[in-house]
Amino acid sequence: MADDIVTFEQKTASLPAGTVRYHVAGTGRPVIYLHAAGGVRLSQPLHALARHFTIYVPVFPGFDGTAPLPGIATIGDLAALVAQFADRVIAQKCDLMGHSFGGHVAAWCAVLHPDRIDQLVLQCAAGFRPPGPPPQGDPMSLLFAHPERLRPEDKEALGHAAANREVAQRYRGGIAMDEALLARLGEINALTLILQGTQDRMIGPDSARLLKSRIARSHLIYVYDAGHVIEIDQPQRFLSVVGDFLGRGEGFLVNWGHGVSGVFVARGPE
Repeated sequence: MADDIVTFEQKTASLPAGTVRYHVAGTGRPVIYLHAAGGVRLSQPLHALARHFTIYVPVFPGFDGTAPLPGIATIGDLAALVAQFADRVIAQKCDLMGHSFGGHVAAWCAVLHPDRIDQLVLQCAAGFRPPGPPPQGDPMSLLFAHPERLRPEDKEALGHAAANREVAQRYRGGIAMDEALLARLGEINALTLILQGTQDRMIGPDSARLLKSRIARSHLIYVYDAGHVIEIDQPQRFLSVVGDFLGRGEGFLVNWGHGVSGVFVARGPE
């Protein structure tokens, strides 16, 4: 994947709610990527996708050392901020991807601002955890099936993860199951790819199945031998599936003959 590296540039956007920092790379149809509770991680697959798409990675206010913004205090507020970002920076309908905490925001954005969203990717989306105690254990084992695959820059980002997760918790308000969003998932009309790692210890498979049962135009894909951060554990499989989905849309198919044999598909509620 080294030949696919495209450099991200850091910029700022002046939005009605305030100034937002973001990273951007590539050319092609625009895709907004919303980061997880640990903060921005510009993974190898994102660099590779930037060879075919323009990838925008906004930094949520309060994360990665950025300042909070007045009036931006909830997940719904963040969804509105993403819509502002799409209007001011991209100025056209775009695809939206969200990982974990970012998936929670992306789902709300698809409900509240459907006119901004074309296709939707939810990677191990938070906000749909069944009742029960939160996952316990070493953060590395909770997040990764293969922590040995972390690059030095990935490990550096983990140094800010604890502070970022505290910010995420404030936005979530301590809610594990977002009942208000759950009741409105049926309003999502965007063609949706739901990704779930088979070894994810942070977000269980019930959450992914719940999403699949409520979002009519959706594909549920399990990625074998991947934990919560599929991009790190299985970068090539992530790139193959997500790239195919973003590039083909309604014609999306899992091509078993081209390097994604570790992936299988569930096409209906279980």
